[in-house]
Amino acid sequence: MRLGTYYRYRLLGFLGLWNEFRVTDDVLDVGGFDGYVLSNLGCRSRLLIDPDAQPTFGGIEYVKADFLDYDFGSRRFDRVLSLDVIEHIPAGTEHRYFETIAGLLRNGATAYVTTPSSAIRVFPNFLRGWVARKWAHYKCFGYSEDELRAFLQDTGLDYELVQNNAPAYLFWYLPVRALQAILPQRLMNYLLTRLAAHDARHPQGTSGYFLLRLRRTAAQIGRGQ
Repeated sequence: MRLGTYYRYRLLGFLGLWNEFRVTDDVLDVGGFDGYVLSNLGCRSRLLIDPDAQPTFGGIEYVKADFLDYDFGSRRFDRVLSLDVIEHIPAGTEHRYFETIAGLLRNGATAYVTTPSSAIRVFPNFLRGWVARKWAHYKCFGYSEDELRAFLQDTGLDYELVQNNAPAYLFWYLPVRALQAILPQRLMNYLLTRLAAHDARHPQGTSGYFLLRLRRTAAQIGRGQ
């Protein structure tokens, strides 16, 4: 399992995000790869779209396609997840990415988007470029708060921007990555859980990640999208 996938799942759990999901929800995961996060959510329907989708878990509908090009027809969702995906899409499509999410949300529905900060720091920080390449962050390290707000203009989405500075995860990332080759998954999960628990208690700062909670506004709903 990817380190970041399990870490984000546990961190968002400590932040209470998974408590917002309901058994009656229809959920879309944009860029969820193997569906690990969806597999832990007891919702009515679970759809995953990813160009590299790897069907792994039961009860999930996997679509191997580009989110920005795929025709969802009349399908709409109560929750949309997109965890550390936007930094991978082509430059210049970020605004359309948020517009597409807005069009897929039902009345009162919520989307959750995470992304690294453009000022993200690892330890030792002179390896930041190497780590970014390992994460396939070729376009950019991440985004600033101002850039994210600009992308969201005229999308019809209300948003809350939450800082997740991730001090423990980013400090210990390289040693933990090295240990992944020799430690059993169960122990790796324990280490990542402890890092996530610490970071959930110390979220403030702009050297880690951002979480966006996005909700359709009345104006967006009024346009019938």
